[in-house]
Amino acid sequence: MATTIAVLAALVLFFLGWEFHHARRRLEGGAQKVDEAWTQAERAFRERLQALEEFLTVLRQAGFVPEGQKALRALLDEAWGSEFTPKSIAELDERLRAVLWRIFAALPRERPPGLREVQNRLAEAAEEFDIKRRHYNDLAAVWNGLLLKFPYRFIAARKKLPPRDLLPVRSEWELY
Repeated sequence: MATTIAVLAALVLFFLGWEFHHARRRLEGGAQKVDEAWTQAERAFRERLQALEEFLTVLRQAGFVPEGQKALRALLDEAWGSEFTPKSIAELDERLRAVLWRIFAALPRERPPGLREVQNRLAEAAEEFDIKRRHYNDLAAVWNGLLLKFPYRFIAARKKLPPRDLLPVRSEWELY
């Protein structure tokens, strides 16, 4: 009887050890993937800001929407001088969209070719950011769910691996 209990205890300890080892490796790999996805999303956001700089330059050269230029310049200066976090990107993105909406509403219907080209570049940069944002959000959601499960939550707490904030959702259809 004592041998059976010892064997069962050894099997339980082996199983728990195996589970903790597997969970630790999965957490380390998951943290690395989420970090890489964040780096890509942040880089894509910076590229979007660079496309906005190009857009602003063309607006200045063409003399369009001087008040919009000032507002966009102020936002870009603020963006370049800040540290990017999901919360700061959400706030900046919302304010940028509002300024861009006012600028596009004030532009003439017939736009010079240079302005159309920079608008296309801006659209491509926004789309690339959306792709990277979705990828990051998918990985961060899986990560956050993993941190709620046994034994991951214990290992994450011990290694001080926090849950991740999601990047802002840009369109309503993504809410469903």
